[in-house]
Amino acid sequence: MNKNRVLTLLLSSIFILSAVGCSSVTPTASPSDAPMTIIASEDYPSYGSIGDLSERANTIVKGSVVETRVEALNDIVQVTDAANENELNPASDPGGEPSSFDKIYTIHTIQVAESYKGGYTAGEKLEVKQLGGQLGNTEIINDDNLKLIPTKDYVLFLETYEDTPASLLNSVQSLYVIKPAFKSNQPGQQQSQSEVIVSANPENDLTLQLEDLQEIQNEKRANKLLYGNHTTLLFHLRTGS
Repeated sequence: MNKNRVLTLLLSSIFILSAVGCSSVTPTASPSDAPMTIIASEDYPSYGSIGDLSERANTIVKGSVVETRVEALNDIVQVTDAANENELNPASDPGGEPSSFDKIYTIHTIQVAESYKGGYTAGEKLEVKQLGGQLGNTEIINDDNLKLIPTKDYVLFLETYEDTPASLLNSVQSLYVIKPAFKSNQPGQQQSQSEVIVSANPENDLTLQLEDLQEIQNEKRANKLLYGNHTTLLFHLRTGS
């Protein structure tokens, strides 16, 4: 499975978009201060089960959005069009400079309530980026993104990096909303005894259960215990104690 994401960008002046009223427009030159709209589409791997999804993610947390900002980040662009590969892919042009440009991201700060996998603990914060947003006269529109709402609790399946905010594994299967237990004041009406998890994207064909998260968390604890015992054993072997 290819872990790299493929990014497709369609650049056009918003004046052209409004004039022709269609989604496919040939890019044309425009003044540097003219409003610009970029239509973005990302191609992510999909996963056949919650197990495959959790195995691929290096961080899985429950949390909520406490802050959101828009920022331009410099990324290398990967393309599949062979005609443009030499222009945009630095690996295909060893003598040239690495080709990259700033893309606009919406960056959410997540307050971690519970960690199921990865190095974060409850109370810590991590940043998650989504392609899209507006800075000045430039706007990137990415219809694949799901809007994260501060009043909701989420379960996020993430890939984290050292020098840039984390990303969801994909926009369909990696984000879930936790709904509180249902409480009814009506006599005889059944009440939910625990939280309910639903996908944030209705196109998601995977179902995440609380039992799945517990299993992932138990595996994390078992691995931590195994690593701790292994480290202790190595210490005794080296010291002879």
